[in-house]
Amino acid sequence: MVRNGILSPAESGKFINTRAQHVRIHEDGLEKLCKEMFSSLKDNKLQIPDAGADTIHPNKDHPHAVDWIFVTDSLNFCFWSQSKETQWTVNGYTGYFALEAALHRALKEGYDITNPEYYSKITEEQLSHILRGDTSAKIPLFNERISVLHEVGSILINKYEGTFLNCVKEADKSASKLLEIVVNNFPCFRDEAIYKDQGVSFYKRAQILVADLWNFFDGTQWGEFRDIDKMTMFADYRVPQVLVYFGVMSYSDELMEKLQKDYNLPSGSEEEIEIRGCSIHAVELLKQKLQELIKRTGLNIEVPNSSLIDYYLWCYRRKHAKEMEAIPYHKTLGIFY
Repeated sequence: MVRNGILSPAESGKFINTRAQHVRIHEDGLEKLCKEMFSSLKDNKLQIPDAGADTIHPNKDHPHAVDWIFVTDSLNFCFWSQSKETQWTVNGYTGYFALEAALHRALKEGYDITNPEYYSKITEEQLSHILRGDTSAKIPLFNERISVLHEVGSILINKYEGTFLNCVKEADKSASKLLEIVVNNFPCFRDEAIYKDQGVSFYKRAQILVADLWNFFDGTQWGEFRDIDKMTMFADYRVPQVLVYFGVMSYSDELMEKLQKDYNLPSGSEEEIEIRGCSIHAVELLKQKLQELIKRTGLNIEVPNSSLIDYYLWCYRRKHAKEMEAIPYHKTLGIFY
């Protein structure tokens, strides 16, 4: 539990799953995906599908690498567009990769985008230029992104001497502690809801911030966390699409009809909460199944944590994008994912 009265993401997933009316988790689907992932366990680790795009970011020796990751994950939300709209792209990249490309371009062009003294006061004109796309299509929720940068920048200046590195140092190599610091001190990362009169949490952006540090630094330096396995998957709109594709989850007829009609689910609605909560629990169950299967085989293979499973599924979706088109994904306007 990170905040009083609020269930942790793992506890929330379990709580939501036992009460869900619109979403179901299926044992046969879990078995199918478990076997698919087991076949990708090579050289003692999970092989991530090639998503067809290289991530664009500074190297880990960059003096402001930690702050670059923080800014990127502060803006890491809502990249989808309505079915007939032109999608925002940067240098040919879409979604999160487009964000990375835009921010990396800003660094190369000399913009002090990792410095909260700069982005806490960034103007619409400045951010619009930094996030300019290949076409006239704009990044969704532009005004909300300005607000987020102003908020997190001011907090870093006032509480952490102008760098997220001090938050990482305070966490002392604990992923759980860093998650707690982020959620308690930066309101825009406070991804919570009320479900069946119970406070639940997902903390998608906060958890992915921790996991991105871990992954970026290969579990060393500022990415060394002794309890990274405590993080869950990052409840967004794309990973549930893969879970439905494999039959791990299914939606009620009523919910499926809404998604097929491109209906936007309100943030905090019962259906949206159930999709996200059941996704978290499904990945926890999948991790357990992989662990049991690896144990039965007697192979010396590292059990992938939830962060790696999430990344595998996210990249699988990008690699098999055309196959996934038949599976509708839920769309919710908001800053949490």
